[in-house]
Amino acid sequence: MTGKRGENDWCVLLAGTIIYWGALPVALLYGAMRIDSILAFSSLPAIVTVPIGAVILLASLVLSTWCVAALHLRGSGFPIVFMPPVRLVREGPYALSRHPLYWAFSGYLLGLSLIVRSLSGVIIVVPLFILLWILYAAAHEERVLLRRYGDEYRQYVKDVPVFFRAQRNTPGPSIVYATVYLVGKAIVHLFYSVIVEGEENLPSSGPFILLANHASYLDPVFLVAACNRYVRFFTTGEMMRSRFGRWFFNGMGSIPTSRYKVDSGSVRAFLSALKQGETLGIFPEGERTWDGNPLPISSTVMRLLKRANGPLVAARIVGSYAAYPRWSSYPLPGRIRVRFFAPSSANEMTETLAHIRGSEIGRTVLSRRTHGLERLIWACPVCGAIGGITSRGQKISCERCHAEWSLDRSLNVRAADGTSVPLPQFVSFLSEKDFFGETDSLSSIGSVDLLVGGEELTRVASGEVVYRDGALHVGERSFPLSEARIIRLEGKDRLDIGFAQDRRLRLVLHRDSPLKWERFLWDKLNIEP
Repeated sequence: MTGKRGENDWCVLLAGTIIYWGALPVALLYGAMRIDSILAFSSLPAIVTVPIGAVILLASLVLSTWCVAALHLRGSGFPIVFMPPVRLVREGPYALSRHPLYWAFSGYLLGLSLIVRSLSGVIIVVPLFILLWILYAAAHEERVLLRRYGDEYRQYVKDVPVFFRAQRNTPGPSIVYATVYLVGKAIVHLFYSVIVEGEENLPSSGPFILLANHASYLDPVFLVAACNRYVRFFTTGEMMRSRFGRWFFNGMGSIPTSRYKVDSGSVRAFLSALKQGETLGIFPEGERTWDGNPLPISSTVMRLLKRANGPLVAARIVGSYAAYPRWSSYPLPGRIRVRFFAPSSANEMTETLAHIRGSEIGRTVLSRRTHGLERLIWACPVCGAIGGITSRGQKISCERCHAEWSLDRSLNVRAADGTSVPLPQFVSFLSEKDFFGETDSLSSIGSVDLLVGGEELTRVASGEVVYRDGALHVGERSFPLSEARIIRLEGKDRLDIGFAQDRRLRLVLHRDSPLKWERFLWDKLNIEP
């Protein structure tokens, strides 16, 4: 199944939005201004009404966005008579009021009336509109909903009023999630050709765990845009340390977790969300691939899935690596294919996880600059020089032997003689060859920042880093690594070295390759990957 039907749905929604939020308000405001003229009402003072109207207008648009996203993510429908939700939505704004979208439009109309300074709009048109929709909802719409949802809607009427009720936390997608979802959906359809296959394999109701490969920062966006569900993902605690990070990721429903220890709190939150009927998203590889090849499945994820024992749905995303590879600094438009496989149980975990494995890269519309590729290709495949690869435009070259390659839109690496191989195959020599067997020291290319701590990190040194005699040396300072237990890559320029009691040493490599340092330290510290 392609995304054609989904695109048609969004076109219908756009047409309905133009009529409902454009043509109708214009007609009502025109009527209000005619009443002002007939009754000789004076215009409202601009210094007061325009700012207040703008605030009310913005709040109403945010509320309407929240409503539309909740109906689509939870009910698989839209607020349009011939595209109604197939399930009763009780989450988000619909946990506060039975008709929040009508209230949003009423606020929108009030805001516009204040902005155009129409007194009759404020005291006649808006109150009359509110009265009419309340009567319409009571006489017709609620009867339709009662026939459609039966006893479930009867209970909903008892629990939720027509007017808003006070409630601190509402279940389901938040305003933040709704806004990001709708904006992200629009951006995805604008810049990417998304093909969805196996959409019928997604459970229509109830909890399930969505498992997908992880090649790009954009994977959660593509996944949610393809499945049209409220999906909650794990997020590293580091992403939530700032005030904005906490606000944003909490609003997105993210479950914070630690990458360096067993986080019982995140496990409890995950299992609790599953019991509440949520859809949980997991990238079993634990991090984004550097070269497009699949990464090993995290043993921690395997244990979590066995403990959760919930329905599993595998999703294979193709094209996201080409769109935004880990070593690059920017995304490019391209073609994305998302395939959902049939649900399975925890007993079939091995077969389910096999579905997400693959090294298909995809293709972008525009050519990508190779800047940053030297972080991935940290040695020359011809002469073996370490750190000699440089990037310029769509080409990379070796400073020592002057070998040169170019990169096409499918991320195939083309040599000067015309031979071409996919990037994952091109970089395979890095894992096959022993580069550091007789090397006991390593110096950084350019300056490096060193940070130490636990959950919170503090910068303690900057400059050229040299490894020798089992320690990192920066100027006069030394940092022994004999007790190092784990080495992890963060982002595209950071390498974390973990010790006992959750202590960490982080290298922020401004010009050097973290993959090179990871490989070197694995060899010298005898740490298993």
